[in-house]
Amino acid sequence: MTLKSLDVLKKGLSKITQSFKVRKDKLNAKLAWKGSISSSDEYWLDHKANTVDEQRVIEILEAASDYERGVERLDKSGKAIVKKLREWAGDLAKVAGEKRKHTFFGDFFFVDPTSLTYFGRFGT
Repeated sequence: MTLKSLDVLKKGLSKITQSFKVRKDKLNAKLAWKGSISSSDEYWLDHKANTVDEQRVIEILEAASDYERGVERLDKSGKAIVKKLREWAGDLAKVAGEKRKHTFFGDFFFVDPTSLTYFGRFGT
């Protein structure tokens, strides 16, 4: 279980790295030639394309005596990283955001019955 779980996380990290590779290489080449990049590209390089945190979590779990205990000892962001890596690896289904319930009450349509938001009559 331990080896398989770590392999799944490594597979997720590999997929993330591969998906960012072309854009990251292009931006790094531009910077190497003393070119300038946009602030949004710079932000992307520093945040989304930066996989140091993901690598750190994998190293912590590799050093742990037991995978499950290692995951339990991770902080909130570490657990979120494990979840993200598992999603990228295809081991965990992506969870869609909560959808608001729509309720139909006779002639009126309410988005949330507790807020009584009125959207009007149907057919008028």
